[in-house]
Amino acid sequence: MSHFMKGVFKTPPPQMETPSHPSFQAQGFPFPQYTPLITPKLQYTPNACEDANVAQAFPLMPTRDVTRAQSLSIECQKGKLSSQEISTTSNKTIKITLEDVAASTTAAKKPELHPQEKLDQFWNVFEPEYLGKINRILPSSLIESSPAASKQAGDRSHKAFRSHEEAKARCIRDVKRIIRECRTHNKRYTDTHFDIERDLKITRRRDCLDGLYNYSTAGGGNPDKTAPTDVKRVCDIFENPTFFSRNASSDDIIQGNLGDCWLLAAFSILTCNEKLVKNICVIQDAEVGVYGFVFYRDGDWHQTIIDDKLYLRAPSYDESGDVVLGMYGVQQRDQERSYNDLFQTGSKSLYFASCREENETWVPLLEKALAKAHGSYAALSGGQTGEAIEDLTGGVTTEIYTTNILNKDKFWHDELRKIGSQFVFSAAVASYREWRAPGNSSIRNERRQGIVSQHAYAILDTYEGHGQRLVKMRNPWGSTEWNGAWSDGSKEWTHEWIERLNHRFGDDGIFWISYEDMLRKYKYLDRTRIFRPEWHVAQQWTSVQVPWNTTNYQQTKFQIDVPEPTDAVIVISQLDDRYYQGLQGKYNYTLQFRIQKDDDEEEEYLSRSANNYELVRSNNVEVPLEKGKYTVLFKVEARKTNRKDVEAVIRENIWRKEKLMQVGTLYDLAHQKGQQNMPRGSGKAVETAIPTLEEKKDGKEVVKEEKDKDPNRDPWNAFCVVGLRIYSKQPSMVLNVMHPHQDEEPATPVLDRDDIAKAPLQEAVQNSDQTPEGSVTDGEHTVVQQIRAPQKR
Repeated sequence: MSHFMKGVFKTPPPQMETPSHPSFQAQGFPFPQYTPLITPKLQYTPNACEDANVAQAFPLMPTRDVTRAQSLSIECQKGKLSSQEISTTSNKTIKITLEDVAASTTAAKKPELHPQEKLDQFWNVFEPEYLGKINRILPSSLIESSPAASKQAGDRSHKAFRSHEEAKARCIRDVKRIIRECRTHNKRYTDTHFDIERDLKITRRRDCLDGLYNYSTAGGGNPDKTAPTDVKRVCDIFENPTFFSRNASSDDIIQGNLGDCWLLAAFSILTCNEKLVKNICVIQDAEVGVYGFVFYRDGDWHQTIIDDKLYLRAPSYDESGDVVLGMYGVQQRDQERSYNDLFQTGSKSLYFASCREENETWVPLLEKALAKAHGSYAALSGGQTGEAIEDLTGGVTTEIYTTNILNKDKFWHDELRKIGSQFVFSAAVASYREWRAPGNSSIRNERRQGIVSQHAYAILDTYEGHGQRLVKMRNPWGSTEWNGAWSDGSKEWTHEWIERLNHRFGDDGIFWISYEDMLRKYKYLDRTRIFRPEWHVAQQWTSVQVPWNTTNYQQTKFQIDVPEPTDAVIVISQLDDRYYQGLQGKYNYTLQFRIQKDDDEEEEYLSRSANNYELVRSNNVEVPLEKGKYTVLFKVEARKTNRKDVEAVIRENIWRKEKLMQVGTLYDLAHQKGQQNMPRGSGKAVETAIPTLEEKKDGKEVVKEEKDKDPNRDPWNAFCVVGLRIYSKQPSMVLNVMHPHQDEEPATPVLDRDDIAKAPLQEAVQNSDQTPEGSVTDGEHTVVQQIRAPQKR
């Protein structure tokens, strides 16, 4: 055995030579002049009676005073290494520790893991370390319970608009209280929870403009893009303000300095049915400056109350500075009045969305109400028109890719022609990644014939007659129209057609397009079903852990009890995280489900949802149900993003108390739904015993590593709140949440028949006369050994 002796003085004497020097041999150290195999670690230990001065004198001690207490070479030959003491002529003691470096290196070397063990350790990263997620941001004493939370016992169907009527009544009651208070104190209403004037001019925190981080600059954009410079009340902006000048019209809407075309397209669609707009704007008092709205969120209607302050493009005259100087150069008569007429009067002065009519206010006020409901104006940037229509109507949106329509005639007659009564529609060009070189962008724009890519359009009306099928559409910009067949000024227009369709030319964003061209140019449509008073709804919410592997359906299920045959619309959804942007967590989720009758074969299903491309918040199917019990199986797929987790965002924004309270409240109220029907044990840490002690295996000591030692480890911890709603015309339908019993073994995975992960062993057994591998035969019968699903650790 070879040894290497390492020697280190705790306070090394400067005069001492290395062990290989001849002077060491003269003092009794039997070492040759080559590199020693054993190196002493020398440590000076003073006697108890000595003071610090003696210890400080030790470095000056000459090497000739050092003598050996006993020979070390014999110890080395025997392989015994220990601590030795060396005495000096001054009765000082040096402690020498001998270390077997070769042996320690051999012991520290870890045995190479088997490749299978390495792979198993890698997959351990995707096993959750805990169940559940953060369900409460703020202290529980600050959050009220949701008034429409579902119950574990099961939710019996009720009128679909019952929640709307309850929210409307609460909103009217609260607004009337505000009106009474303001008139008593002779003051206009100021919304202290969303005071855009204070936020812009006094605190300058931009809490009303931005979310928990600055969305306007998140993509590297110009921070001045979202920079309104003044705030005024409606009465100070408009000479004769009115909420609706006549009735809400699709050509009222002009998009401002915010990427919310998806939302404004929904505004345009609402004007197809005047009742839809009135269902949102439930009460107002223009003199006091207070407006009450109700919006649909996560299966229930909620109120939002705002004041009438709006952002302006230009600063006030007193603060304009160089703006006025650049316009006029010198002082002129009525210069202030001219400035105000030009920059701070009418719809043209508004920074965000406005009405085309100079004195109409419903569009900017509705946009502001939605900004408050979502926490900020920035939260409205980017989205799906179908989801916006759901929020404004309480309807259910289905995503339709035009290439997937089987019978275009049937779609025209049964769906598109019923616009405004049973359905409303929007359209968009698919947001495919541009694969051509940037230099060809002008060619692409030319071939689109005026249609803007990745932009939402409203479908307003349809016409069939005289051999034509035409669709009326609108660009929320209020400009930039289709320039193909049936566009303004095209050869298809005659005097008869202009009168027949009551159309007028002009770049106002409204245009007609043939049905065939619409299906060819627009790649997907959002169709929202509007529920009439005869519809009923039952809903339940729960929370589930989402595994990395989402081939199988969840063990948690929904059960529907149908007392009589009925048509039904079944919707599965997750929480709308737009209301708490910044606190979404690290995962995005998509949902799928299937419904099956309990007395049918296990592998059969009645219907299943499609795999959406754009709409990820919810998924639905429309299906007739017979009398009986049905089970809804669902699966959730999670994808990790580069967003920060909730705790990190809270720590970074803890100084923004008001903003954190606002967004945190929305987060907590939403996640209360998932707490109603959680399985037992969810939300608690998983107790995992990680062995850290040495274990003996085959007589050898083995140290088991902790899997948490990997510094790059990013464990999989996805947890989703899932809700199911079922709309029908049956008032006695009951919906329950079914959780597996904790003591039961996991059920056999349920797979779809056309799923590529269908168990190949079962297929082989059913389709082959040969004895499958892993089976047992007794000579006459073949018994396939059942493979149980492994218990979750």
